[in-house]
Amino acid sequence: MSKKQALTEFHRGSILAAAERLFAAKGTEKTTMDDIARESEYSKATLYVYFQSKEEIVNAILLSSMVLLQKKIQAAVEHYGNWFQAYDAVCDAIIRFYGDNPTAYDTTIWEIPVNVDPEQMDKGMRDILQVGDATNAMLADFLRRGAAEGVVRIELPPNETVLLFWAALSGMVRMADSKNGYMGRSLSLERDVFLRHGARMLLDAITKGRTVE
Repeated sequence: MSKKQALTEFHRGSILAAAERLFAAKGTEKTTMDDIARESEYSKATLYVYFQSKEEIVNAILLSSMVLLQKKIQAAVEHYGNWFQAYDAVCDAIIRFYGDNPTAYDTTIWEIPVNVDPEQMDKGMRDILQVGDATNAMLADFLRRGAAEGVVRIELPPNETVLLFWAALSGMVRMADSKNGYMGRSLSLERDVFLRHGARMLLDAITKGRTVE
Protein backbone atom coordinates (compact mmCIF):
# COMPACT_ATOMS: atom_id res chain seq x y z
CA MET A 1 0.00 0.00 0.00
CA SER A 2 1.39 3.39 -1.00
CA LYS A 3 1.67 6.30 1.41
CA LYS A 4 -1.22 8.04 -0.36
CA GLN A 5 -3.45 4.95 -0.09
CA ALA A 6 -2.56 4.54 3.59
CA LEU A 7 -3.47 8.18 4.25
CA THR A 8 -6.77 7.76 2.42
CA GLU A 9 -7.62 4.68 4.48
CA PHE A 10 -6.70 6.54 7.67
CA HIS A 11 -9.06 9.42 6.85
CA ARG A 12 -11.85 7.08 5.78
CA GLY A 13 -11.42 5.10 8.99
CA SER A 14 -11.56 8.24 11.13
CA ILE A 15 -14.76 9.36 9.41
CA LEU A 16 -16.38 5.93 9.76
CA ALA A 17 -15.45 5.72 13.45
CA ALA A 18 -17.02 9.14 14.06
CA ALA A 19 -20.15 8.13 12.13
CA GLU A 20 -20.49 4.92 14.15
CA ARG A 21 -20.33 6.89 17.41
CA LEU A 22 -23.05 9.22 16.21
CA PHE A 23 -25.23 6.42 14.82
CA ALA A 24 -25.02 4.67 18.21
CA ALA A 25 -25.92 7.86 20.10
CA LYS A 26 -28.49 9.47 17.78
CA GLY A 27 -29.55 6.79 15.33
CA THR A 28 -28.79 6.67 11.63
CA GLU A 29 -31.77 8.69 10.43
CA LYS A 30 -31.16 11.62 12.80
CA THR A 31 -27.45 11.88 12.05
CA THR A 32 -26.51 14.34 9.31
CA MET A 33 -23.37 14.81 7.25
CA ASP A 34 -22.84 18.06 9.18
CA ASP A 35 -22.89 16.05 12.41
CA ILE A 36 -20.34 13.58 11.03
CA ALA A 37 -18.08 16.40 9.83
CA ARG A 38 -18.09 18.01 13.29
CA GLU A 39 -17.56 14.70 15.12
CA SER A 40 -14.71 13.64 12.84
CA GLU A 41 -13.19 17.14 12.89
CA TYR A 42 -13.13 17.37 9.10
CA SER A 43 -14.69 20.07 6.99
CA LYS A 44 -17.84 19.04 5.17
CA ALA A 45 -16.02 19.55 1.87
CA THR A 46 -13.28 17.15 2.99
CA LEU A 47 -15.92 14.65 4.07
CA TYR A 48 -17.30 14.56 0.54
CA VAL A 49 -13.84 13.83 -0.83
CA TYR A 50 -14.01 10.40 0.84
CA PHE A 51 -17.76 9.69 0.86
CA GLN A 52 -20.36 11.00 -1.58
CA SER A 53 -23.29 10.64 0.81
CA LYS A 54 -24.43 9.44 4.21
CA GLU A 55 -25.79 6.33 2.51
CA GLU A 56 -22.27 5.51 1.32
CA ILE A 57 -20.99 5.85 4.89
CA VAL A 58 -23.77 3.62 6.20
CA ASN A 59 -23.04 1.03 3.54
CA ALA A 60 -19.31 1.04 4.36
CA ILE A 61 -20.08 0.40 8.04
CA LEU A 62 -22.62 -2.29 7.16
CA LEU A 63 -20.19 -4.05 4.84
CA SER A 64 -17.45 -4.08 7.48
CA SER A 65 -19.86 -5.51 10.06
CA MET A 66 -21.17 -8.15 7.67
CA VAL A 67 -17.66 -9.31 6.74
CA LEU A 68 -16.80 -9.67 10.43
CA LEU A 69 -20.00 -11.63 11.12
CA GLN A 70 -19.37 -13.87 8.11
CA LYS A 71 -15.91 -14.75 9.46
CA LYS A 72 -17.33 -15.54 12.91
CA ILE A 73 -20.06 -17.77 11.47
CA GLN A 74 -17.52 -19.57 9.28
CA ALA A 75 -15.26 -20.12 12.29
CA ALA A 76 -18.17 -21.54 14.28
CA VAL A 77 -19.24 -23.91 11.50
CA GLU A 78 -15.71 -25.15 10.82
CA HIS A 79 -14.56 -25.48 14.44
CA TYR A 80 -17.18 -27.93 15.70
CA GLY A 81 -17.58 -31.43 14.36
CA ASN A 82 -20.79 -31.82 16.34
CA TRP A 83 -23.65 -30.17 14.41
CA PHE A 84 -25.55 -29.07 17.50
CA GLN A 85 -22.50 -27.45 19.06
CA ALA A 86 -21.84 -25.66 15.78
CA TYR A 87 -25.46 -24.44 15.72
CA ASP A 88 -25.12 -22.99 19.22
CA ALA A 89 -21.87 -21.27 18.20
CA VAL A 90 -23.49 -19.79 15.08
CA CYS A 91 -26.36 -18.39 17.14
CA ASP A 92 -23.96 -16.99 19.74
CA ALA A 93 -21.97 -15.28 16.97
CA ILE A 94 -25.12 -13.61 15.62
CA ILE A 95 -26.36 -12.61 19.07
CA ARG A 96 -22.98 -11.12 19.98
CA PHE A 97 -22.80 -9.37 16.62
CA TYR A 98 -25.90 -7.35 17.39
CA GLY A 99 -24.75 -6.75 20.95
CA ASP A 100 -21.38 -5.44 19.75
CA ASN A 101 -22.85 -3.46 16.84
CA PRO A 102 -25.78 -1.39 18.14
CA THR A 103 -26.08 0.41 14.79
CA ALA A 104 -26.62 -2.85 12.90
CA TYR A 105 -30.38 -2.34 13.12
CA ASP A 106 -30.25 1.22 11.87
CA THR A 107 -28.14 0.28 8.86
CA THR A 108 -30.93 -1.99 7.66
CA ILE A 109 -33.15 1.02 6.96
CA TRP A 110 -31.45 1.33 3.57
CA GLU A 111 -33.34 -0.73 1.01
CA ILE A 112 -31.20 -3.09 -1.02
CA PRO A 113 -32.63 -3.00 -4.57
CA VAL A 114 -32.68 -6.74 -5.15
CA ASN A 115 -34.50 -6.38 -8.48
CA VAL A 116 -31.78 -4.18 -9.94
CA ASP A 117 -29.04 -5.70 -12.08
CA PRO A 118 -25.97 -5.91 -9.77
CA GLU A 119 -23.84 -4.41 -12.55
CA GLN A 120 -25.92 -1.23 -12.28
CA MET A 121 -25.30 -0.89 -8.53
CA ASP A 122 -22.44 0.99 -6.99
CA LYS A 123 -19.54 -1.12 -5.76
CA GLY A 124 -20.45 -0.77 -2.09
CA MET A 125 -23.94 -2.18 -2.61
CA ARG A 126 -22.62 -5.00 -4.80
CA ASP A 127 -20.12 -5.93 -2.10
CA ILE A 128 -22.88 -5.98 0.53
CA LEU A 129 -25.01 -8.29 -1.62
CA GLN A 130 -22.07 -10.58 -2.31
CA VAL A 131 -21.18 -10.93 1.38
CA GLY A 132 -24.83 -11.49 2.31
CA ASP A 133 -25.29 -14.12 -0.40
CA ALA A 134 -22.06 -15.88 0.61
CA THR A 135 -23.10 -15.95 4.27
CA ASN A 136 -26.53 -17.33 3.41
CA ALA A 137 -24.96 -19.97 1.16
CA MET A 138 -22.65 -20.98 4.00
CA LEU A 139 -25.61 -21.40 6.36
CA ALA A 140 -27.58 -23.34 3.72
CA ASP A 141 -24.62 -25.73 3.37
CA PHE A 142 -24.58 -26.03 7.15
CA LEU A 143 -28.23 -27.13 7.07
CA ARG A 144 -27.45 -29.63 4.31
CA ARG A 145 -24.66 -31.00 6.48
CA GLY A 146 -27.18 -31.44 9.30
CA ALA A 147 -29.61 -33.20 6.95
CA ALA A 148 -26.85 -35.52 5.73
CA GLU A 149 -26.05 -36.36 9.37
CA GLY A 150 -29.73 -37.12 10.03
CA VAL A 151 -30.35 -34.30 12.50
CA VAL A 152 -32.04 -31.67 10.30
CA ARG A 153 -35.45 -32.27 8.77
CA ILE A 154 -34.69 -33.14 5.16
CA GLU A 155 -38.01 -31.76 3.88
CA LEU A 156 -36.96 -28.21 4.76
CA PRO A 157 -35.63 -26.27 1.74
CA PRO A 158 -32.23 -24.97 2.97
CA ASN A 159 -32.25 -21.55 1.27
CA GLU A 160 -35.76 -20.69 2.47
CA THR A 161 -35.00 -22.02 5.95
CA VAL A 162 -31.95 -19.76 6.20
CA LEU A 163 -34.07 -16.67 5.50
CA LEU A 164 -36.70 -17.77 8.02
CA PHE A 165 -33.94 -18.39 10.57
CA TRP A 166 -32.49 -14.89 10.03
CA ALA A 167 -35.92 -13.28 10.30
CA ALA A 168 -36.79 -15.13 13.50
CA LEU A 169 -33.48 -14.75 15.33
CA SER A 170 -32.89 -11.12 14.36
CA GLY A 171 -36.45 -10.33 15.43
CA MET A 172 -35.81 -11.94 18.80
CA VAL A 173 -32.61 -9.92 19.21
CA ARG A 174 -34.42 -6.70 18.34
CA MET A 175 -37.11 -7.45 20.90
CA ALA A 176 -34.57 -8.39 23.55
CA ASP A 177 -32.65 -5.16 23.03
CA SER A 178 -35.74 -2.94 23.00
CA LYS A 179 -37.52 -4.73 25.88
CA ASN A 180 -34.50 -5.54 28.04
CA GLY A 181 -35.89 -3.78 31.11
CA TYR A 182 -39.26 -5.49 30.73
CA MET A 183 -37.71 -8.94 30.46
CA GLY A 184 -35.60 -8.41 33.55
CA ARG A 185 -38.57 -7.11 35.52
CA SER A 186 -41.30 -9.47 34.33
CA LEU A 187 -39.40 -12.60 33.31
CA SER A 188 -36.27 -12.32 35.46
CA LEU A 189 -34.26 -13.16 32.35
CA GLU A 190 -31.07 -11.60 31.09
CA ARG A 191 -30.82 -10.74 27.38
CA ASP A 192 -28.47 -13.56 26.43
CA VAL A 193 -30.43 -16.19 28.36
CA PHE A 194 -33.66 -15.12 26.68
CA LEU A 195 -32.01 -15.26 23.26
CA ARG A 196 -30.48 -18.66 23.85
CA HIS A 197 -33.94 -19.93 24.74
CA GLY A 198 -35.17 -18.47 21.45
CA ALA A 199 -32.33 -20.08 19.51
CA ARG A 200 -33.26 -23.44 21.06
CA MET A 201 -36.88 -22.93 20.01
CA LEU A 202 -35.71 -22.40 16.43
CA LEU A 203 -33.52 -25.47 16.74
CA ASP A 204 -36.55 -27.56 17.66
CA ALA A 205 -38.35 -26.33 14.52
CA ILE A 206 -35.36 -27.30 12.36
CA THR A 207 -34.68 -30.64 14.03
CA LYS A 208 -38.10 -31.67 15.33
CA GLY A 209 -38.04 -35.30 16.41
CA ARG A 210 -34.26 -35.47 16.59
CA THR A 211 -32.15 -35.75 19.70
CA VAL A 212 -30.05 -32.75 20.68
CA GLU A 213 -26.60 -33.96 21.55
